[in-house]
Amino acid sequence: MIRLGYVCQSLGMPEPSLKTAQLGRYLNGLVDLAPIYRHNAEYVRRSLVHSTGLGLTAHRISSDLFPLLDIAPGARMLVPDLRSVRGAAERGGVHLSNHPSQFVVLSSPREEVLLNSLAVMSDQGWVMDLLGAQGSITLHGGGVHGDRAGTAARLREGIARLTPPALARLALENDERCWTVPELLEATRGEVPIVFDNLHWAANPRSAPRETELDAALRSWPAHRLPELHYSEQWEGKPAGAHAQHITGRGLLRFCEEVEEASDGREVVVLVEAKQKDLAIGRALGELTRRQRARIEALVPGLSVARPQQACSA
Repeated sequence: MIRLGYVCQSLGMPEPSLKTAQLGRYLNGLVDLAPIYRHNAEYVRRSLVHSTGLGLTAHRISSDLFPLLDIAPGARMLVPDLRSVRGAAERGGVHLSNHPSQFVVLSSPREEVLLNSLAVMSDQGWVMDLLGAQGSITLHGGGVHGDRAGTAARLREGIARLTPPALARLALENDERCWTVPELLEATRGEVPIVFDNLHWAANPRSAPRETELDAALRSWPAHRLPELHYSEQWEGKPAGAHAQHITGRGLLRFCEEVEEASDGREVVVLVEAKQKDLAIGRALGELTRRQRARIEALVPGLSVARPQQACSA
């Protein structure tokens, strides 16, 4: 069984944007974080209801859900009660995950970067606890800095400094330049689950054969955690690894079939990383023939409740 979903924004629902806050404006007293936090919490609740209506039972919440949480003094006290958000996820059976920005790097040789990364991870783990979220907090391995062994050692040291809520949910993801699945497994001595990203695999010239990386990534997840995978397609004319606006229906179906075979019946999560978010999934499903649609519904049972045209509505 596959749980299918998308990331961060729900473009097919009204008011599809989170509110943000700039540090400079906040320091000058021009930003009140409390109403921003309330708006964003309600946004996520609405997103989960929207996702459930589309038959999608996986969702990545934005790491910017509560902006400046790691910087503003007392910001945690401003986070509203999240029981309604947690309830929406539980009622819809939605698997929640998280993916902090590329600036969160546990392997950085710069102590200030590491300390900031640890603070962000602490906050993300805390928020995930409030939401009762069982999914991953996924990071990239960061740059290698000409010393893969030294970087791997720093990565392990950074991981050891995580708070328990963050450590319990940590996962690492292969990328298009620095780290393949086997390299991440070697760097962490097999102690951290690996998210397989199909586009990063295709873009990284050092990638091992696809079956090797996919199988190794799936096997890296302990029994009590659902393996997570990312699916996207190359944006033509952009640098290798750039996510396209949309995905193709045939491509999504082919990836789901590949994952189902490799997972040997284990429940897994596939998150679509396309710029058009939920609309990209809806368009992809709308491209499928009736027979193809039946095949993907067999792999992703929840899709049977949503018609393609509903998923595509703006």
